[in-house]
Order: sequence, then structure tokens, then C-alpha cells
Amino acid sequence: MFAKEMLKQSLPLLIACGIGGIVTGNILGAMVGILRDIPGLIVVIPAVIALRGNISTALGSRLGSAYHLGIIDVNNLWNKELKQNIVGSLLLSFLMSFIIGVLAYVTSLVLNVQPDPLKLITIVVLAGVMSGIILTLLTIIIIYFVFKRGYDPDNITGPALATFGDVFSMLCIFGSAVLIGGIT
Repeated sequence: MFAKEMLKQSLPLLIACGIGGIVTGNILGAMVGILRDIPGLIVVIPAVIALRGNISTALGSRLGSAYHLGIIDVNNLWNKELKQNIVGSLLLSFLMSFIIGVLAYVTSLVLNVQPDPLKLITIVVLAGVMSGIILTLLTIIIIYFVFKRGYDPDNITGPALATFGDVFSMLCIFGSAVLIGGIT
């Protein structure tokens, strides 16, 4: 009975995750010109995608644990626990995006690529913060609906947030590069 319920909750989401991976790859494919025009940008893509997936899934896991422990529920979602987790998630997004930008610049120099440090770091920070805000809101929405439907958040939030993290991170990198890089 447990396996059947887990399959019922997870299978549609895992199919959607596969589709999300394809969408993310298509976004990357559309960025070929931008990657040529902004030296060093290719270096940040795996790091930013991993960062967003890790932070948002950790937030989802923490909220799922808080739900299982009775700290939050559908009627008591907007409490101190949730607010502290949101602030921590957004702060981590900003700080880690800055560190990734600096490390990407240094790595680019080691690889004999000469990126504009201000442009590269600004693109990474803007993309990280934008995707952080989007994914934090999405995490809260997913957690709310998972609780409301009575599903186990551990079956839903991890795969959903990892996939949405990939897609939205790529979109935010693309948007930031167009905005900061002045590329059309």
C-alpha cells in the first residue's frame, strides 16, 4: 500500500522532471551567442544550477521536517519558523552567488579567458538572487499545496524544486546576461 501511494504521488512529478530537464537544455542551447559574447559565463552555469537546486531543496526539506514535527501546518504556515527559513534561504542565495561569481572569474583567468569581472559577478549575483526569490516563493506554494492535499512533502518537494531550480536558474542566467551584458 505504501509503495502504491508513493508511486501515485511521485510518478507524474518525475515525468515532469524529465520534461524540465529537456526545457533546461533547450534554454542552454538558446544561449550559445550569449556564451560567446560574455567570456567566463559558461563556467558559472553548473555552479548556479547546483546552488539553486541545493538551497531550494534544503528549504523544502526543512519545511517538510517542520510539517512532520508539527511546527507548521496548513493553518499555521506563515509563522516564525517559515520566515526564518525564507530569510536564511535568500541570504544564502546572495552570498553564495557572489562567491560563485568571484570563483568563476578566478577560474576563467586560470583558463586564460579574460572576462569583465564586474559584469560576470553582477550577472551571477542577479541571476542567483532572482532565482532565489522565485524558487523561495515556489517552495512555499508547493509546500502549501502538498500539505493541503495530504501528501508526504518528502515525495514531492525534492524532485519538484530541483527541476524548477534548473529551469528558473537557466532562465535567470539568460535574463541577467541579456540585461547586464547588453546582448539582444
